[in-house]
Amino acid sequence: MLKSPYFNEISHLLERLETTQQDAMSKAAARIAECLKNDGVLHTFGCGHSGSAALEPFHRSGCFAGVNAILDPGLMFQHGAHTGTALERQEGYTPKLLAAHDLRAGDILLVFSNSGRNPAGIDAVLTAKQKGVFTIAFTAAGAHRHSKSRHSSGLLLKDAADLVIDNCAGANETCLTLGDTGVAPISTIAFAAALHHILYEAARLLDEQGIDLPVYKSSNAPGGDAHNNALAEKYAARIKHLH
Repeated sequence: MLKSPYFNEISHLLERLETTQQDAMSKAAARIAECLKNDGVLHTFGCGHSGSAALEPFHRSGCFAGVNAILDPGLMFQHGAHTGTALERQEGYTPKLLAAHDLRAGDILLVFSNSGRNPAGIDAVLTAKQKGVFTIAFTAAGAHRHSKSRHSSGLLLKDAADLVIDNCAGANETCLTLGDTGVAPISTIAFAAALHHILYEAARLLDEQGIDLPVYKSSNAPGGDAHNNALAEKYAARIKHLH
């Protein structure tokens, strides 16, 4: 056993992810591999701290080049944390944001939200599905099984998406307590671990088919810039925040 209570919780979380979410993660990997094989794009979306998960695979060494992060300063707290929280709860805000991105049938949208209660993520899924986009929700589905949606449809994110990855984190994101106070958030680690496992499995599936992996190299590695620029050029028309 690890000495740190927090590291122990992370270890237990990763074990829960692997044992309970393997089937869902395998389905997600297969979908992503097929999407990229057909020159589709992965779109990622999250608000507040979940926005860091949406940034995880975007324009990053070791990750697919065909990732379009749907970013908004208001939702990412750059206009203030209280403003961001209010926008996440505002129904109708996200469809306008998505209208500025090139979502097409055959693409995939990954949405990250621990609670899955707020309209921003639910609207993102419902809007993408209207365009023929396959949607994958990363959320604490089990912990929020009985939570009440803030969306007029009554749907939670887990109900709206085509496929759900339960991040196995708690309802309030924390994993330890001191007295009656919850501390030590863990949802971001859960999102990143599940996501990168899925992306690795998708890459492995493509590699087994003999397909050259459209994956960025480190810009500090020899030839990295030339390799990355060639990949970026391929997807430039579809990725809003590339340039």
